[in-house]
Amino acid sequence: MSRSAIPLFPFSDPQNYRPTLDQARRELAAGDPQEKAAHSGCHFEPARPAFFVTMLNHPFTVSYPNGEIKYLDSNLEPHFSCQILMLHYLSRADGTPLSHRYIPYRQLAGGGSYDRAFQKRAVQPLAEMFGACPEEMLPAAAAPLGGLPYGQGNVTGMLLYLFPRVPLLYLVWPGDEEFPARSSILFDATANHYLHTEDLAVCEFITDLLGKIHRATPLPSTT
Repeated sequence: MSRSAIPLFPFSDPQNYRPTLDQARRELAAGDPQEKAAHSGCHFEPARPAFFVTMLNHPFTVSYPNGEIKYLDSNLEPHFSCQILMLHYLSRADGTPLSHRYIPYRQLAGGGSYDRAFQKRAVQPLAEMFGACPEEMLPAAAAPLGGLPYGQGNVTGMLLYLFPRVPLLYLVWPGDEEFPARSSILFDATANHYLHTEDLAVCEFITDLLGKIHRATPLPSTT
């Protein structure tokens, strides 16, 4: 088993979210697995039977029809919130082609009501963590999550695939003597065809994960 940047557990207790997890599993079981696989861009293996789902460059299996999730070739599972997210993705995906047009959280369906909190919890910490030297810091932190360079000029951008058809664009502009560092998180305009807006607030978790990787990753030597 390869080392995972996503936290894994022998068991992640959903506690008060047990009804939500159970409902997500029922929704998975209700549909045709081959159709779900085609719409989500994931592979379904009838012999197991299970979906193979890549989340932030990490491979997971989702058993069908009971929806139990494990890190590939292990008995470990991600946090229950990631499990719910994965199940929601498989059930909601409708196969709409990506637009490659990126929009802020407030332009997602109903996103305006939560945008202020989203900016505070998911977006602003990026500038605080990476604004001093984003061209080195952000790619190093995003690499374990499969980050792909996406930017031009003085902005450092990393494209992270939460799931095969849910790209997230993380952007950081460096600060200087005149202006503070700033940051943004953008979504493909088709994002709501794959996840509800409240599910896409998972970017808070991803920002936190980037911070943990950053603190544990030495910067490349300049000497």
